[in-house]
Amino acid sequence: MEKKYLTQVIDKYHLNGLVESVTWKSTENDGFSVDFITGTKDCAGNVKTSQDLGLGDSNICVYSTSQFNKILSIMDTFMTIDVVKGNQNIPYQLSVKDNNFDLTYYLSSEDLIPSTPKINEPEEYEVKFSIDEDFIKNFTKAHNALDKPNYFTIESKVEDGEKFIELCVGNSDSYANKIKLRQNAEFTFGVDKMPFSANVFKEILSVNKTAVGSAQINENGLLKLVFTEEDTISTYFLVKLSE
Repeated sequence: MEKKYLTQVIDKYHLNGLVESVTWKSTENDGFSVDFITGTKDCAGNVKTSQDLGLGDSNICVYSTSQFNKILSIMDTFMTIDVVKGNQNIPYQLSVKDNNFDLTYYLSSEDLIPSTPKINEPEEYEVKFSIDEDFIKNFTKAHNALDKPNYFTIESKVEDGEKFIELCVGNSDSYANKIKLRQNAEFTFGVDKMPFSANVFKEILSVNKTAVGSAQINENGLLKLVFTEEDTISTYFLVKLSE
């Protein structure tokens, strides 16, 4: 296996440490899929790739993705991963090998992995907009310039017949510094100002910088993000924060 195919999938759900414990679902026919939820429970999603990672038909429970990443970091570009199964054909260990190392990673029991809720998607999203490289750069710059605030809002607007969304990055305190940016959008009725986690949003953008992205917002406060990159589709659902 070429290491990059696995690390790309891991990066897209791990979100630089916001998600640790997950179950990798591998099937020979459908590829590799991971459902996940952040520790703060303000974002859930799925990463799926049709790339064959050679893990067979297995549910692989990873308790600490950060620890597994440390193991991967010392491996060569090409490596092998074997799933070791025990009683009742349940995976309990990964054997990772390259030309220099022969490593063992012990898996978790399934009951230690947080369950990912099923998202009841609305029939319609009121606002849609694209996420491109410039958008990612601008949001990241704004977030970093304000010393990484926890909070940002999205609001649909119309000026001179032009429809767009306005993102206001900055904490909710009235005296907090804020930066506004805008992105062209499609909508009929639009949405009022909605708050979301700036930290989670920024990490999602960070790990999908080279992907093609789109966003949709429902009037009840569900923000759906979808990114496509080669054989991988990453879907994220952010819920509106309490004001």
